[in-house]
Order: sequence, then C-alpha cells, then structure tokens
Amino acid sequence: MTQMSGPKFDRVNVEIINTCNLKCSFCPTPERQMARMSVEQFSNVARTLKPMTKEVVLHLLGEPLSHPQFSSIIQAASDAALPVNIVTNGLLLTGERVTAALHPVVRQISISLQSFGDNFPDQNPETYVAKIRSFTDRAQIERPDLYLNLRFWDLDGTGATETNHNQELRREIAKAYNVDWDGLSVDVRRKKNHKLSGRLYLHFDSRFTWPSMDNPILQDNGFCHGLKGHFGIHADGTVVPCCLDHQATIALGNIFSKPLEEILESPRARAMKEGFKRGELVEDLCKRCGYIERFR
Repeated sequence: MTQMSGPKFDRVNVEIINTCNLKCSFCPTPERQMARMSVEQFSNVARTLKPMTKEVVLHLLGEPLSHPQFSSIIQAASDAALPVNIVTNGLLLTGERVTAALHPVVRQISISLQSFGDNFPDQNPETYVAKIRSFTDRAQIERPDLYLNLRFWDLDGTGATETNHNQELRREIAKAYNVDWDGLSVDVRRKKNHKLSGRLYLHFDSRFTWPSMDNPILQDNGFCHGLKGHFGIHADGTVVPCCLDHQATIALGNIFSKPLEEILESPRARAMKEGFKRGELVEDLCKRCGYIERFR
C-alpha cells in the first residue's frame, strides 16, 4: 500500500451535517438520509486527515453552523491542529457560534450572500446585512489574519450580468461596505475577488450544473482536481472523489469502517486518477458534470 507523507491534498471537504436551514435553488435537493457527524467521529476524521491535507472545508451540502455541537467540532479541529475553512449562509452567526467561528484554527470563512435573496426575495435584507457587517467588523478586530469572503455566486458565465433577485441585497451591501457596483469590474474567468479591506473580500462566481446521473452526457474527455487536490467525506462517513458528488454516487468507501489510505488507493479511485491524467473521464457522473468545463 502506498504510504502518504506530507500534505498531499490542498483541502478535504468534510460534511459535518447534511441538512440546512435554507433551501436554495442553486443547491441540489438532498435525497440522502439525514446525518451528522458526532464530535467523536469528527475528531477521529480530523486526526486522520491532519498529515495529508492543508485544511478541511466544513461543507459539501448542509449548513455547518446548524450542527448542535459546532463549537466542539471546531475545538476538535484545533486539538488536531487542522486548519478549518467554513462555508455558511451566515444566518446562524450568533452567540457562541460566532465565538467558535473566530477560533484561531479557522483560516477562512465564506458567507454565501446570494442565499438570502434566493430564499427571501420579498424581504428587506437590511437586518441580514447588518448581522454580516457586525460579524465582519468583529472578525477584523479579533482575527485580522482571518480571510473573509462575501460570496455572490449568481453571475452568468463571464461575470458580466447577475441573476435578478439580489439587486436589493446588493444595494444594502453597497451601503454597509461602501461598494461602488457601477465602478466594479468582474470577469470570473480571470478575477473573482474584490478587496474591501484587510482580508475581507467580495467573491464572485457563476452558477454551474451540478453533476447528476439524471443529466445528459456533457463530455467524455476532461480533467478534474478530484482525488488530486481534494476529495470529500459525507456526514455518514462515505468518501467521495469530489466535493460536488452530493449524492455519493461514486462511493469509494466509508472512513468509519475502512482505513482512509486504503479507500483512496482502491482500484476505482486509481482508475479515476489515471483517467484524469489521460484526459479521460472514467466515471459516468464525471461525464455529466458541468463544472469540469471550467478546467478547459
């Protein structure tokens, strides 16, 4: 068996809970059974991942801040000395969750702002933006080293136009952070970030077609960073090659019952990696993934 030494992966997406407090149109509808990792399970996962990845991203599907023991999850990552990246819609940034999110082990927090307009198109976003501004102000004081991304993943393929339900949210962001939208030029093919201050950024991207076996075949050839730069672990322990495999269609094994090194070196995993090297998509799910087009 191949032995791993040093951080081989840039990140591992660890889904600590697969349910969410919102229902966004850009997220696929979960069809898996509700699951969440216990603190003990996550602690074991964190210790296993520490030597092989630069960080864990608490995201695949689900809202990580909705985990009832979120603070203990962050402490477990700290105990393993494993840096954390959090992706959240920001609605639950209150109380002890804020304190946990500002723990020194947390390297980056990305707040998906477009989720508000997607779920509450008729509500004034002023209170929501005020909560986000309060959090980022505190973060910049207590954690000036923390990267903060305010995400608008609602653009078209070039970043030239936006979807139609976030105009009011953008006006509130403009007031809260003194953003000149008219003077802001974004092309997500070349530059996705706009610095606001310190390590606080607006981050833009376009929507994409999530891979699904219900999709038509989009391509037979291509490349992906799955199993090379990253992989994912579902809340039930299922290991998948890519953070977009939301249904665990390519289930490589379960970290709770089999050594991770064995899972990542399984024949199916090796066939995928060798296929990517050749520019060939071995798995049917990969042939139905719209995101792969971004690597061309």
